[in-house]
Amino acid sequence: MRKHYGNSTMSGKYLEKLNKELLDAGKDEAFIARCLDYAKRLVDEGLPVIFDVKHLALLLGIDYGPFITLTIHGTHRYKTIRIKKKRGGHRTIRVPSTSLKYIQRWILDNIISQMYCSEAATGFVPGTSIKKNAERHLNCTCLLNIDIKDFFPSITYEDVFRIFRYYGYTYKLASCLANICTEDDELPQGAPTSPMLANIRCIKLDRRIKLLCEKYKANYSRYADDITISGNGGIANIIEAVTEIITDEGFEINEKKTRILFPHQRQEITGLIINNGIIRVPREFKKELKKEIYYCKKYGPTDHQKHIGDTHSFYKEHLYGKAYYVNMIEPDVGNVLLDELDAIDWEN
Repeated sequence: MRKHYGNSTMSGKYLEKLNKELLDAGKDEAFIARCLDYAKRLVDEGLPVIFDVKHLALLLGIDYGPFITLTIHGTHRYKTIRIKKKRGGHRTIRVPSTSLKYIQRWILDNIISQMYCSEAATGFVPGTSIKKNAERHLNCTCLLNIDIKDFFPSITYEDVFRIFRYYGYTYKLASCLANICTEDDELPQGAPTSPMLANIRCIKLDRRIKLLCEKYKANYSRYADDITISGNGGIANIIEAVTEIITDEGFEINEKKTRILFPHQRQEITGLIINNGIIRVPREFKKELKKEIYYCKKYGPTDHQKHIGDTHSFYKEHLYGKAYYVNMIEPDVGNVLLDELDAIDWEN
């Protein structure tokens, strides 16, 4: 994703208007010059000009008192959910309150989405997907998978604060923005701002690994915490160097998930199979979905859900979500699954 720069004509008009308003307000030349310099840097980066925390609250349409209470002194900003992992253990998801999520979404749409992140980053970036991530590594001789341990929690308040300061926001404003986007000194997995902030935090990491891979004529991509490197058999020799880079950048690898895969093995990237130059959803995933559809048709969704002990209220949407996922990767198979879901009597 390339950096977005503000339109020069729009920038000029904004600065002219700001200059006039400050003059009309009776501000002295030194103050006006500082304001214009501050605003110009942000406008040139395509970012909204925000002078202080009160200005931010005004842009959000929130009274300053409640805004401070929520963002600075709030104690119940998130609901914590623990989700079982397929291979054991749990993943902690922090779901922000409705009010906090609104603020985070505004920050994401208006500020963070305008910031640069590496082209190696394929997760949560507009125009990319897990399918496009996998496409980068088709027909490779050797595939190297590396997983970053505790990815989001490893990114701290200080890391996020530095991002906002780097782009030019004031110390107090950068501190406020970082506080809104973190919790307990870490990036909460579940906040809408976290994935893109993580990508921005990893710019240097991505650049260093990409430069290393270029020496080996290898391809590199990162989907959140999943690092994939592909090339010839020689890439097996760079595991130690990549590990050193990851550690030096403040992260830790999950050694249990480090894998070197060759064409005679099942080559998998973020849950997708890429053997023989074709991207496929694992057979087990499709088989399980077909089985769920079969039993929903035979016994009715309600009875089947009771039988398997599923208490989710969005079971129908859950199944459709799986089918749309298959459809994105394998349209022919996905369309059949969607047709079969359409044929179910969901009132039964």
